[in-house]
Amino acid sequence: MTHRRYRNPSSAPPASARPLRWAKPLGVLAMALCSPMLAHAATPAEMMKRVQAHAATPQGPCPFFDVAAVHKIFPNSSSEAVFRQREKPYPSCTYIWAAKHMNAVKMAGMVAKVPSEGRLTLTKAPTRVEAKDWERVLMSYKNQPLIQLPELGQYAVWSAQRRQLSWIAKGHVFHVAVEDDDQPDAQQANAMAVAAELIRTH
Repeated sequence: MTHRRYRNPSSAPPASARPLRWAKPLGVLAMALCSPMLAHAATPAEMMKRVQAHAATPQGPCPFFDVAAVHKIFPNSSSEAVFRQREKPYPSCTYIWAAKHMNAVKMAGMVAKVPSEGRLTLTKAPTRVEAKDWERVLMSYKNQPLIQLPELGQYAVWSAQRRQLSWIAKGHVFHVAVEDDDQPDAQQANAMAVAAELIRTH
């Protein structure tokens, strides 16, 4: 014979003593709504400073390049590097960092030394007809001496003047611009290292 257990209604806590399930979320919501009113109201100038500060913080990583590779190739970039991303006219990513190299700058009749800026910019654009697309690339380097880079394929050049590597691979035109005064003699080699990583991951 099966015995069913019954609970004595008199032993249950009164309804008023039971915590409401929605009481805690409601309290959190109320605090969230009231906190802005309790805080000091920001002036337009303060709001602009907040927007500018947010824009200056890293937004990365780059959707088509790993930031870890940037830090590996450019060790100084791992120190408070700023990341910027742009979609037009073509998707591009830029990493900016304070280099250790100091530049002499004239200020108010005096010469002051300020840190230079390290910068890596990567641009990726789809190709339609490789030969015609490459003609347009070369036009952007008009009257500049270029170094051919057959190791990257038929369409690949380095411009020492612009410190930029351009090549076509896997249906895209890639540009890698390097400005790194900490490693001035290795800028082409570092651009090639970035290119190798891009080719590996695409």
